[in-house]
Amino acid sequence: MKCIHKIEKSLAIKLLEREVAILKRVQHENIIQLKEVFETHDKVFLIMEYCGGGELAAELLKVKKFSEVETKKIMSSLASAIAYLHKSDIVHRDLKLSNILLSDNPIDDKDHLFIKVTDFGLSVIKGGVGHENMLNSFCGTLIYMAPEVVENKTYSQQCDVWAMGVIAYQLLCGSPPFISDDEDSLMAQIRQGEFDFFSPDWDDISSEAKNCIQNMLHLDTGYRLTAAEVLQHSWFTGIKKDSKLNINVLEMMSSWKDDLIKDHLKEDLQNEAQNGDSENEDAQDETENVSVEDKRKKSLVNSMSVKTKKEVSPTSTKTQASSMSASGSSRSTPDRSFLSKSLIFCQTASVVVVRSLLYNSCDSCLLLCLFFFGFKPQPRVTMFATQTLVLLTLLKLLFKIFLNVCMASSVTLV
Repeated sequence: MKCIHKIEKSLAIKLLEREVAILKRVQHENIIQLKEVFETHDKVFLIMEYCGGGELAAELLKVKKFSEVETKKIMSSLASAIAYLHKSDIVHRDLKLSNILLSDNPIDDKDHLFIKVTDFGLSVIKGGVGHENMLNSFCGTLIYMAPEVVENKTYSQQCDVWAMGVIAYQLLCGSPPFISDDEDSLMAQIRQGEFDFFSPDWDDISSEAKNCIQNMLHLDTGYRLTAAEVLQHSWFTGIKKDSKLNINVLEMMSSWKDDLIKDHLKEDLQNEAQNGDSENEDAQDETENVSVEDKRKKSLVNSMSVKTKKEVSPTSTKTQASSMSASGSSRSTPDRSFLSKSLIFCQTASVVVVRSLLYNSCDSCLLLCLFFFGFKPQPRVTMFATQTLVLLTLLKLLFKIFLNVCMASSVTLV
């Protein structure tokens, strides 16, 4: 249980509200759970889950130091919890031994090192990964502070990984990597980031454990391991090749890009295979349906042909077919020939009339004979041609009579 006294405009109230908001948001087996919140006129009570083992710092004072196996188990649970927080854009900013509680493992009763991360009063929720979302508040416990925090520079969630490295160092040897009675000298040591694995405390510790701590306590945040990468270190996995893992941020980004491309290619191949299988199934279904329909059509055609053979004789069918074809051709062709030959005749007749009127020639009969013998028109065309010739002849006679009348009147006037 956590109790906060209400004071108007108090910083503790603001930190409490932030802590409550974060605890309601997270759900992890190695993070303390908020059960209830009670409020009176002057106090606020936070009811947490019960952790009967007490603080990890008190347990370390009892045992002086933990074995490498025990430390590995504690650090694995701690890295899992911090990786979960960082994935949720939450930075703890006050990781230390006194903020890690020991609880009962619900799965294993013999496990006495089941930890719970607590005290989120200084924690903060980031807005993203950009430079504008970097942190700049000077907070935490000095022994566990990262160099970028000590120097009042902007920092990110990597400050929690530095604190994890300090905790791992303490658990294995019983003392922190940076020790000084003077605060200024302690801050200078943290800025330099230099520490040693003193004998005899570190003689029996594996090189993988030392390498993991060195990578968590790297001055450059770009080369410092992330919480998720700590879990993939050879100290936890037992795979030696993991120790050669690229810890440069740019190299990690390039390898991540290659892995992402491979994943996309695998997904595309799987989708294509699935689509091909579905298309093959559809094609098989279609072919089966078509084959069934073809069989039905063939059976119907065969039955109809048998009936027609019985009812109609072959000679009658031939005569009907020939008559149908003849009638169809006679209906379709005359219209086209009539129009084309009528147009040609009109053009020829107009030329004949013009020549006969202008030159008073007698070649109209010759042209019309050529027309009839050359085009061989059908009866309807012949009828149309004769009617046109009669009209043209009448017009020619009328024109001659008109000319004669005009000549006679002119002679009388003279």
